[in-house]
Amino acid sequence: MSLSDGTNDQVGQLAEQILDSVRAGRTPEEAAARLSTLLPQALVEQALQKYRDASRRVWTMKEPGSIYNKHFDPWYLGPDPSDKLWHSYEKHLKEKGWDPAAIKDIDEASTRVVSLLDPPGKAQIRTRGLVLGHVQSGKTASFTAVIAKAADVGYRFIIVLSGMNNVLRYQTQLRIDDDLIAANLEHWITVTDVQDDFAANTNVNSFLTEKHSTKVLGVVKKNSGRLKRLHKWLTGARPEVLRACPVLIIDDEADQASPNSHPKPDERTKINELIVKLLKDLPKAAYVGYTATPFANLFIDPSLPEDLYPRDFIVDLPRGNGYFGAEQIFGRAPVDENEEPVDGLNVIRLVPDHEGTQLKPPSRDARFTFTPEITATLREAMLYFWMAVAARQVRGQRGKHATMLIHTTQYAAAHRNAKCAVDAFQGTVLKLIQKGDAALMAELEALWLREQAELPSEMLNLEPVAFADLSAHMTTVLKRTESKVENGSSPTLDRVDYQPDADGNGRIYIVIGGNVLSRGLTLEGLTVSFFVRSASAYDTLLQMGRWFGYRPGYGDLARVWMTEDLRDYFYDLASVEREIRQDISRYKNGDVTPMEFAVRIRQHPALAITAKLKMQHAVQAKMAFNAREVQTIVFRHEDQGWLDQNLKAARDLIARMRVAGIQPATVTDKPHKVFFDVPSSQVLQFLNEYAIDPGNSEMPNGLLQSYIRDQNQRGHIALWTVAVVTRAAPVPALGTIDFGLDAEVPLVNRARSLRKRGPQVVDIKALMSETDVAIDVPRSASELRGKDRDELRDLREKAAPDRGLLLLYPISKDSVPRQGSTQRALLGAVQHVIGLALVFPDVPQNDLTPQNYMTVELPDVDSEQIDIDDLEDMAETDE
Repeated sequence: MSLSDGTNDQVGQLAEQILDSVRAGRTPEEAAARLSTLLPQALVEQALQKYRDASRRVWTMKEPGSIYNKHFDPWYLGPDPSDKLWHSYEKHLKEKGWDPAAIKDIDEASTRVVSLLDPPGKAQIRTRGLVLGHVQSGKTASFTAVIAKAADVGYRFIIVLSGMNNVLRYQTQLRIDDDLIAANLEHWITVTDVQDDFAANTNVNSFLTEKHSTKVLGVVKKNSGRLKRLHKWLTGARPEVLRACPVLIIDDEADQASPNSHPKPDERTKINELIVKLLKDLPKAAYVGYTATPFANLFIDPSLPEDLYPRDFIVDLPRGNGYFGAEQIFGRAPVDENEEPVDGLNVIRLVPDHEGTQLKPPSRDARFTFTPEITATLREAMLYFWMAVAARQVRGQRGKHATMLIHTTQYAAAHRNAKCAVDAFQGTVLKLIQKGDAALMAELEALWLREQAELPSEMLNLEPVAFADLSAHMTTVLKRTESKVENGSSPTLDRVDYQPDADGNGRIYIVIGGNVLSRGLTLEGLTVSFFVRSASAYDTLLQMGRWFGYRPGYGDLARVWMTEDLRDYFYDLASVEREIRQDISRYKNGDVTPMEFAVRIRQHPALAITAKLKMQHAVQAKMAFNAREVQTIVFRHEDQGWLDQNLKAARDLIARMRVAGIQPATVTDKPHKVFFDVPSSQVLQFLNEYAIDPGNSEMPNGLLQSYIRDQNQRGHIALWTVAVVTRAAPVPALGTIDFGLDAEVPLVNRARSLRKRGPQVVDIKALMSETDVAIDVPRSASELRGKDRDELRDLREKAAPDRGLLLLYPISKDSVPRQGSTQRALLGAVQHVIGLALVFPDVPQNDLTPQNYMTVELPDVDSEQIDIDDLEDMAETDE
């Protein structure tokens, strides 16, 4: 970004000189003081102000959300017109057909990351940062932009640590070569290539000297042998060469192997030790980790300055338009009550548990002899895949790749046996289609029509494909389908190769595999996934989600077959992921750094957050209910006694308040019945009498009461507002209810979601409406409508500081879905349902007590915590 804008060339030129001095490691004030010895003070002050105005634009960028030191002097304000590498990369993305909005996101995010590095001219560089991406969402494109911009402004040696196996290193090297190096060969020297990892067979001093302007790049596998060679090679350079060589280390898949997981607290695992040693022995080295699953990174010990905790910044990359992630595919519960619930696309198909015995070896010893069967659901998935590929051909995507993933076990021997079964089934289907078998064609058409009805193409603005049109392509699709095994023992020559065939056709693969498919590997054109592999930790499960990503022109065709448990885990993890990003967003404009604010991670009753040994520095969090809203969304709709108990609890609370002289009021034009100044003891008694189903994971049994009692002892939340949420007028089909007030209360409508949470409960997804958090605020409904959550919370904090809000929702047992809804159904309860929501005020951090979230313990700062299952990192042996 140029500071010379033509309005005052001298001021602009001086501002550029200040910026150059900041890049060289000086503060803006020091740079201005040097200029003041030569030039008029007023002129220098104008230049300093121009620099500060420009730098403020970087700090106030809306995206990406970030936590960082706001007192850090910005030295990078964005690319200059003369920056060759970034503009070349930007041009390349445009030529590849990238959406302009996506390129803009990459530009802004990379500017933010580079601006948070230490300037290359600084005598010592010790940056530690973390960038959160999304699984299969273009992290490589994002850090390639960072590499280009950092190299443009003076970082000389770029090291990309790329996964733990040869496939991922090859894939990353190929991408960077094609996207960045190929068009700029005169500007780069590479110490690795697509065939060879780092080997240290060159003179380090000639590579790293500042006497030439070429940049050096290496893509290195996280393997102890390779990292030892790299360290030895680098530290063999002359000290003056290293002191003049800014190094940027990009750690792709930074949560894998990089965090220390040694069982002894004073020792380190080998990969962690080597990365830390490399950073320690290089005088000017910035480290930036990239991952979509940051759980392990957020639990690194922050009290050890040499370790990899992201003490300087955490950046949350925005989700691109058209990205299908956990939230879009599986849906999620609202993480605060002013959010709309996310239902997810209707693309998940369930694999019955009993099929597991037909698909996975019963034991490790049986892996060599076990042959999986083509079960009913696997058969259906494969037939659908071939039809979906044929439909893509009808849409003109013949030159695009298409892949099906089959992931049932981690055992390599079983993968080979599965390939035999897949090949045999493919041959059988091909023969039947070539013969025009009437029974098979009828089966295919019925399956296609059913799937088209489950997710109409029009929902994603795509044209539906008729079965008659796609059936003409089925023979060609089956003939061109190749099955491949992808695991750590697969021969290089027999792996997936996403290069068009001799006729320009895209590849059609059915890929069978294990751990290689669980992390980093991109399966292009992934259309169908069949996934029954178990996992015990958040990060493992999310990384297995190869079906996340972009599906241009075929988002309506993508499907995932998996077990019900896995589906529910992904639904819950979508909420966990959302909360992490919300925490970052919440503090992005605050004056806190990652050393002062620790991101919380919610615990799950059935899953570990990450490997136990990566959580040695995790502590129980202190922010379960502070400044939050919680609500019941899961109800036992067929349990008469349970429903009657909650109805009685609500009526008894209202009766006790009226006996105590607390009468209902209305606030402005809102119809709700509001009771002010209710003692905390009344709320606690109600919570003891009201039954919360365990499916409401945000409201564990007894935790609400213990939090309120603890805050009462500290002098907080002594008084509450209680409101009965109702409608302005009754709807005959929904009815009214007697709460012992002057008139019966109209019941509200909350239909159930079609997503099943268990055999005897219903899930309504969301209880609260957008403005309910401000029910007791003296503003009209029209004044509140349209305000976001933070604005509504601010209004409430000003109107009722340190006051809790309890909301009772009398829900009609006859609640109905909106007309035309395909995601909801009749509530079908045997009695009217009482929903409950609580809005907690913000209280001082030092008055909080540990709750059901985990975080890392920061030195002299508020904290949060965990408990987990061991999971081993798997690394290939070095060749």
